[in-house]
Amino acid sequence: MEIVGHLPGRELLREISSVEEIVSLGMGVEVQLTSELLDTFTFKDFGLLKEKVGDRPITVHAPFLDLNPGASDSYVLEATRRRFSETVSVSKVLGAKVIVFHTGYHPQKVDPFYNSWFKRAVETFRLVSEEFGGRIALENVFDPTPENLMNFMRELPPSVGVCIDTGHLNLFSKVPLSDWIGAFKGRIYEFHVHDNCGGSDEHAPLGSGTFNFGEFFDLLETVEADYIFNLENKRASDIEKSLEALRRFKWKGRLEFIPTKF
Repeated sequence: MEIVGHLPGRELLREISSVEEIVSLGMGVEVQLTSELLDTFTFKDFGLLKEKVGDRPITVHAPFLDLNPGASDSYVLEATRRRFSETVSVSKVLGAKVIVFHTGYHPQKVDPFYNSWFKRAVETFRLVSEEFGGRIALENVFDPTPENLMNFMRELPPSVGVCIDTGHLNLFSKVPLSDWIGAFKGRIYEFHVHDNCGGSDEHAPLGSGTFNFGEFFDLLETVEADYIFNLENKRASDIEKSLEALRRFKWKGRLEFIPTKF
């Protein structure tokens, strides 16, 4: 297991040295790729970013705004697959260990034509997996149960796994946390770890909201996959607060994964 901190695309656009705030905490980074960042940065820029991270782990969060991996509109589907292909190219430059994708699933929008949407989305992620050749992870967002992600896992190769997002679970899950961990414990390739009070996606530091992190850390003992632990706060100062919270939770005494520099 390795630990990374979230680096918003807007921060990179403002100043590439913003990555240094996270690296200074003794951890790797998850680079949030936005369409604007992909349109602005060159491979040389991303190479410089990799140099600044050094030998620490890098993961990538693929763009998702306006995109739909299972879109019925051929133009939208083409644009989505193009952005995902660009994401793969950048991820190779960065040496990313995992790329995290939103599936585009929203019950109210997708369920009326789920089968056709799902077929196209499966093909999108199959293409991405083949092009990248490494691990990709599909993230729960609006999912009320693990069912949608379970469907993807049945159809896609082992290089495709799941990213469990604690903040999204706190907002949208209708089933116990144990159902999520139990369903995917051998194919969880990343965790997005942040908190909220159940009303909005705050991306708050651990322990400042209502998510049950005590239960969460107990359940992590059952996870069989080697995973990335991403503190998905929006500011470096909040990531630092989450690191402090990790020490308070103690995770059954297993503190060795917390950056020693911290």
